Amino acid sequence: MILYLLKSSFLLLVLLLIYKWSLENKKSLQFNRFYLLFSLLLGFLLPLLNFSFKVESNTVLQAKEVIVEQLPAFIINIEEEDNDVGFMWYEIVYYSVTTLLFFKFIFHAFTFYRLKRTGTIVNSTFGQLVLNNNIKVPFSFYKYIYLNKNDWNSNTIDDAILYHEQGHIIQKHSLDIILLELLSVFLWFQPFIYYFKRLIQENHEYLADEYSLNKTKNIKHYQHLILNCYSHKQSLVPLSSSIHFNNLKKRFIMMKNTKKGRVWETVFYSFTLALTYVGLVGIEAKATEIKNVEAKVTKIIEQSAKQSDEIVFTEPIREESKNEIKNDSIILAYIKGEKSSGYFNYNDSVYFYVVDENLKVSIYNRYGVVQNEKDFTYELKAVSKAEKEKLTLDELKKSSQVQNDYQDRKEIEKAYAEAHSFVEKKATPREGLSSFMSNFAKEFKAPENINTNEIKMRLKFIVETDGSFSNIFTPQEYFKPDESYVALQEEAIRTLKTMPNWSPAENEGKIIRSTFTLPITIKVNPSKIDIVN
Repeated sequence: MILYLLKSSFLLLVLLLIYKWSLENKKSLQFNRFYLLFSLLLGFLLPLLNFSFKVESNTVLQAKEVIVEQLPAFIINIEEEDNDVGFMWYEIVYYSVTTLLFFKFIFHAFTFYRLKRTGTIVNSTFGQLVLNNNIKVPFSFYKYIYLNKNDWNSNTIDDAILYHEQGHIIQKHSLDIILLELLSVFLWFQPFIYYFKRLIQENHEYLADEYSLNKTKNIKHYQHLILNCYSHKQSLVPLSSSIHFNNLKKRFIMMKNTKKGRVWETVFYSFTLALTYVGLVGIEAKATEIKNVEAKVTKIIEQSAKQSDEIVFTEPIREESKNEIKNDSIILAYIKGEKSSGYFNYNDSVYFYVVDENLKVSIYNRYGVVQNEKDFTYELKAVSKAEKEKLTLDELKKSSQVQNDYQDRKEIEKAYAEAHSFVEKKATPREGLSSFMSNFAKEFKAPENINTNEIKMRLKFIVETDGSFSNIFTPQEYFKPDESYVALQEEAIRTLKTMPNWSPAENEGKIIRSTFTLPITIKVNPSKIDIVN
């Protein structure tokens, strides 16, 4: 709300300064009218629109975005379930004031209906007249001129006054007034609206004066008539247009003014302002979007890549095993015939890589700084895009939980779209993650005839608000699983279902559903089973 008010006020202020410099007190009355209306609408509507431009991002950001798209475990839509139906104090103030102003508007509009219903409607050369003795001064609204019945019957109303009110009707000034009043009802907190309202009403009087003078051709008589009306000042009926409008000095000046406004300069400056605003806001919005995407993507990737280094479960890893891992080649997967991206964890740091169509490899750190690829020992592994997509979908459908609850990928994505990924406080086991993994390993029953010693996989699931697990599946990587992998996969899902409920995630003080990805390594040997996170 505050940001909208600032943007709106800035636009209205600049458009108002353009009007003051180029058009005010100039004889371009019709253009002035529509310029003021257009400026008001532009100032209110433009800040509500979202503008975005295609801005080329850096290579590392592109790599991060592609990585997230390629990892089924992290394709999550954030959609918060807001269970708080209460109102903030400023909402109560806004709706209270708006309601009062709206009923005030209805009451004023009802005044015209009441005068018509209790008065007499007659046709004349000046248009339709509403005659009622409750009317003190002539005024017009919509297509009617409202007059005192006795004054009309005694023929004491000057034709110049009637032409003035006829000018308001012909030029449909009531539509402008209704628009202004409605904007004031819903945007009463915007101070510039009241100044624009005053300027537009002044412009209406200039136009009606011009119309009346074109009919009567007697400027001195008309000015004396206005002076007489001003000396017997009466309160005006809200929403109406009247010759009694209090801007005497300016009206007299405008009657004799022949200086034209600088119309084309005004159009040029206003268009330049709007274009500049759209450009600045669009670039700022895109920059913010890029910043937010990079921050969230980096957090996801680094948490995923480093999670296995944070806690060691079951038995400590031997130093010689650590050295073996460090000396292993890094596998850089890429899609044949396409520019591919990925990441890897090396010496407790996350690095990103890009493999172009000619198999040239570029490696970057998290800040986008190019690294010397000779510092890394890596191997390239080609995977077709079609094979990757098919394997991912096949493995999703092989999950026993998916087979029971969902029939296709769209339903899976829908379930995960209703949960949260980015939260202030993540879901955690009540007994602690270390104890959880220890209990997980004890409950895990490896099937017989497993033809592998070690398998790495990820369990992805939703932690409900009561801490229970739902929608469990294992996203598949870039290889075709064998029977041993599938068997261990199904056992991991079964084991997770037997685990105690977790403490659910929290966001902004509320308990929410959230997604969780648990990377595990299953080491199978004749004597025991180790499960490492």
